[in-house]
Amino acid sequence: MAVAGFCNQCRRNVWLNDSWGCVNGHGWDQIRDWYDPASGTAVTPYWLKPAASADPAPQPAVTAPEPSGDAPSPAPAVPAAAPAGPASRIELLAEILATFATYPGYRVQYGADTDITIDNHISDAAWAGGRMKVEYAAVLKAVEPEATVYFWELLKEQKAGLSFGQLDCESYTTVGARRSGETREVVVGPGGVVADAVWDYGATRSIVESVTASRGWRLKTVLRKSAAQCT
Repeated sequence: MAVAGFCNQCRRNVWLNDSWGCVNGHGWDQIRDWYDPASGTAVTPYWLKPAASADPAPQPAVTAPEPSGDAPSPAPAVPAAAPAGPASRIELLAEILATFATYPGYRVQYGADTDITIDNHISDAAWAGGRMKVEYAAVLKAVEPEATVYFWELLKEQKAGLSFGQLDCESYTTVGARRSGETREVVVGPGGVVADAVWDYGATRSIVESVTASRGWRLKTVLRKSAAQCT
């Protein structure tokens, strides 16, 4: 049985589909005053019907308005929703902090002269007569009118004393202000290997870039630290 009803969105009587929704794509919850166009009698959806009684009262006949359209037709595809705009600066920074909380080794916090600071103590080895310390540091600033995050990073190494030799292995590429690839340094002390530091140049930047892109922002890597600090 074909059923029609009044669509609150279309603001007219329309044919209904098998799900009791408007053939123009509006859901059943936007429909009222259901009726059978052939007989003019009111129709109640099955989920709204009261429990059956011994002597159910007959439905009164009503004058049925003619629904728009010549015949029932499939509901058109619902148009895709317009993409949401970029997240706010506060939302973006909070998500960056939450994301890094799932990565061990990082210390990430709001900065005093920038939005966020990122630190990672890659290696801090000491042996008789020597020491090697490798640290990674980054800062970022989010500029909301531009929907842009300015990102600066640095890998710093400090050595002191003597060693019995070391092995450096590095493979990377540099494009503009971006360096990608891996570096590894092994230091041999009196008792054998005393330090073995490995670092992926692009790993931290990729984490930040993934979050910014998912929230409608872009990442710009800068060469000067001051460009990623708040002035």
